[in-house]
Amino acid sequence: MMSIDSKINILLVDDRPENLLALEAIIEHEDYNLVKASSGEEALKCLLRHDFAAILLDVQMPGIDGFGTAKIIKAREKTKNIPILFITANNMDSEHIFTGYSLGAIDYILKPLEPTILKAKVERFIEIYKLNQQLRQQAAILTEKTKELEKANVELSNLTSQLRISEALANVISETSIDTMLVIDESGRILKVNPAIKGMFQYHEHELIGKSVLGLFLGEESTNYINSLLNTIKNVSYLPGHDNLEEIKATRKDGTVFPAEIQIGKRYVQNRCLIAVTIRDISKKKHDQEKITHMAYYDSLTELPNRRLFNEKLTFMLNKGRQSNQPLAMMYLDMDRFKYINDSLGHIVGDKLLMEIAKRLSATTRAQDLVARLGGDEFTILLPDTDRESALELAETILEVYKEPFFIDNYELYMTTSIGISVFPYDGEDAQVLMRNADAALYRAKEQGKNRYKVFHSGMNIQSYKNFILRNDLRKAIEREELSIVYQPRVDIETGKVRNAEALLRWNHPNWGPVSPAEFIPLAEESGDIMAFGDWILKSVCLQNKAWQQAGYAPIQISVNFSAQQFLQKDLVGSIQQILKETELGPEWLEIEITESTILGNEEIITRTLNQLRKWGIRISIDDFGTGYSSLSYLMRFPVHTIKIDRSFISDISKDASHSQTLISSIISLAHGLHMSVVAEGVETEEQLDFLKKYQCDEAQGYLYSPPVPAAEFEAFLVPALSKATNRKGIIRFEKKEKNNKGELTSGHVEASGGFSSASLLDAALLRTEQLYAISSREMDVFKLLVNGLSNKEISDALFISEHTVKNHITRIFQKLAVNDRLQAMAKVYQTCIEEGENLKA
Repeated sequence: MMSIDSKINILLVDDRPENLLALEAIIEHEDYNLVKASSGEEALKCLLRHDFAAILLDVQMPGIDGFGTAKIIKAREKTKNIPILFITANNMDSEHIFTGYSLGAIDYILKPLEPTILKAKVERFIEIYKLNQQLRQQAAILTEKTKELEKANVELSNLTSQLRISEALANVISETSIDTMLVIDESGRILKVNPAIKGMFQYHEHELIGKSVLGLFLGEESTNYINSLLNTIKNVSYLPGHDNLEEIKATRKDGTVFPAEIQIGKRYVQNRCLIAVTIRDISKKKHDQEKITHMAYYDSLTELPNRRLFNEKLTFMLNKGRQSNQPLAMMYLDMDRFKYINDSLGHIVGDKLLMEIAKRLSATTRAQDLVARLGGDEFTILLPDTDRESALELAETILEVYKEPFFIDNYELYMTTSIGISVFPYDGEDAQVLMRNADAALYRAKEQGKNRYKVFHSGMNIQSYKNFILRNDLRKAIEREELSIVYQPRVDIETGKVRNAEALLRWNHPNWGPVSPAEFIPLAEESGDIMAFGDWILKSVCLQNKAWQQAGYAPIQISVNFSAQQFLQKDLVGSIQQILKETELGPEWLEIEITESTILGNEEIITRTLNQLRKWGIRISIDDFGTGYSSLSYLMRFPVHTIKIDRSFISDISKDASHSQTLISSIISLAHGLHMSVVAEGVETEEQLDFLKKYQCDEAQGYLYSPPVPAAEFEAFLVPALSKATNRKGIIRFEKKEKNNKGELTSGHVEASGGFSSASLLDAALLRTEQLYAISSREMDVFKLLVNGLSNKEISDALFISEHTVKNHITRIFQKLAVNDRLQAMAKVYQTCIEEGENLKA
């Protein structure tokens, strides 16, 4: 049996597998190696791998049909003599026959196939193939024996040598890459190029052959590199491949320059040096790298440097400042009430506003300054080689620039910003301290009313530090169960019945004790924690009210205060409905209190929300009435059930020169005319109560009846649902009242002021610090003023000593306390205050 290598190859081409199977079954023979192809393209690939004695070719195929395939076969020198037998289902018209024979067909056979005829025709082809093979062998033998063939052999040898060189050229090129490829000699002369040269360099092949490769790299740096590369190649006998030696600039025919990488390979073929060069255009790669770098270091919204780049630049500028002994100013900016924009107008308008703010800040600063967006509405500005006075001038400029409105879509928006400033090296010598002190100064600016700037060292006293700490502790207050709710009754002035109560939030800080709502509510609004607080209060109040009803008490309404941020949140009504559903409390037992300042500037949204709440059965009251700007117009326009007269008017009732009596009587009359009830807040004396009763005020709330009390104590004001009410004036707890040092009536439940309980606590803390750290009396004079927020100059003026002396005292104090700056020093005093407070409790 013949081996597979000695078998005769026959190519079967048909797009239908069943036809290929039929052909194989008919002509199968142990001497034949049948190669099958299902398309013209596949058949051409087979012809590159094998020599065939015959080709059986289907005429009708998708892609390249039989005629097209035959045309290509006959055009190739290697395959043009292979006999082709067309297999067709077409009728043998003359035109069809002529087309086939003109393309080199030997014969036709029609479908369906006649096995006997097909087999006979194939056998004839094989016989012809074998005869040709024999003739070739005989011819070869004869040529070897003749002198003419000896001469031809010499010529053939030369041709073979040239062919090897050509093959070597092709191999070197194929072994590098698919980019622009050249073959050069050791002198840099171009021997061969591939077609990609046209697209990359705009040259045709004939324009470069024989020219120096240096013509593609005209820049001085690139030319030097290529020359050094050629020198290296001359001194190295074998170089299989050298990747990405260096990024260089290549030059196109039109003079444009692009970044490129070079790859080379060197071979010797018959003592001839061949060097393959691949040139890769890396323009897109570099663009992608730059894009990724930009995304990593720049804010996608404003295109300003982000926090990562800001931190790197801050470190760099600080190091440069140390080396050159130059100051560096840092400004920390936070947009005032920016959250209202997002809540009321949406994030799209908010984002556009941030982009305009970024442009305005960039236009205000110098080229060497760095404006960055840290996230949200927080921005920072680094001012190299800038002292405190220059930083203050820029802060003034920024505040002035903000006075111009921002035009976003159809809105004319007025924004303000608060700025905290710290200066290296005076307010910190490393990035962390400088940043922390600028943040503390920013907080101080917010605390003092916003739309202003503050420098760290001035005005940073222990109370400011306390507020700084409180802001950080706020977010943990709910989780640590530090919050509680107290209830203050609203009493019907005529009957003495408790018809309503106001729920008030309290925070018992683990270190500072009770913190005033006037102190921590603004902090919660600034930080955004007011939203979480609001949900927690509302749910807690609804659960408590439902629990009282289930315990058999007569139902009463509980009013809950809503801040502007809460009232502008999306789907507020849906959120309230969900809480009422979860707690199973009827909406008629809930009252929402809003202030006039909440309404101001948000009339359209407020009106829509109030109407939805009222329609659902929830009562609405306006708190602190009379302190707003358009109180009377609001009463006419909004669906309000109750107005609460602000305590400032009630407290003025007994003053002879006060106009409060006229104003209060007018408010009561107007409200009743609009079918609204009136509640007087802050009622503390019988005189005030008598006046309110005279003018038929509906309800009173204040310390005359009770301070805000915990839920368990408030149950004393509730009556069983089945009992008969009596005409009593509520439960008045006079035994807990006392006069404060201002002569005002207070109670044992009065709120903490938010500051220290007495000056003695701070004095005790300072005394303990003095003793513990061995601070001298003169240093202590300086330290007390420092803790109270005085700047070096103010301390100098107060103690009649030079600023240089003040600075020396402060340096020694910091050394004794083992701190680096004022903020850390205040932290020491803060901790000591806490410890002293614990001692007093004990």
